Amino acid sequence: MTRSVLLLLTLCTGCGSDDGGSSGSTGKNYGQHDLASLSETCEGVTGLTGQPILDAKADQVSTVLGYVTASGSKVSPTDLVVDLTWPASPVATCYPEQAGTVPTAPRVGVAGVGMHFKTADGKFDESLDATAWLPVMNGAVSTPLAVAAIPRSSLKGTWQPFPDYGAGGKTLIFVLRLQGAQSSSANGNITLNNAPVADVGAGIFASGFAMATWPVPK
Repeated sequence: MTRSVLLLLTLCTGCGSDDGGSSGSTGKNYGQHDLASLSETCEGVTGLTGQPILDAKADQVSTVLGYVTASGSKVSPTDLVVDLTWPASPVATCYPEQAGTVPTAPRVGVAGVGMHFKTADGKFDESLDATAWLPVMNGAVSTPLAVAAIPRSSLKGTWQPFPDYGAGGKTLIFVLRLQGAQSSSANGNITLNNAPVADVGAGIFASGFAMATWPVPK
């Protein structure tokens, strides 16, 4: 079986078991603090502020999703609509570098983003609590993302992984790259792993099996 990895982010390489909940909030303390404004810099990293997230925000993405087989093929394309709602008074939260067994660079998050993720085939019809992130990758500020995670057991749609994946994992992570006015063609993916949902909600992402990706030809 060919292992498919998280397509947009590989900020950590190993996480523990699922602890429930959704990625819009966490009960843990990761050393985060709210910034005084959307223009305040996080951890002294140039450009790491909340404003780029708001500049890239979108209200809806309409595209075509394909399911990823264990060998990496994209199959069974289906229409996907992602609706996003944004907080009326967004607050940028700064998360410091995460050391230890799951190292993660500083990042800024805007919580309180609602994500409705629906495919035409009925396999996904999820109302999710998401956080929009501005991550740092390879020492540089990267592209804003909207990310949500749920325990696989909480899925409302009918989706199941292909049998070749086996158990696969317990946590589904929805990752959408934000591109502002270009978000109608934004790319993203769904991965399955065992990352704690609370960690995902703090911007700590693990590699895993790619279950679906978009856009794909229809």
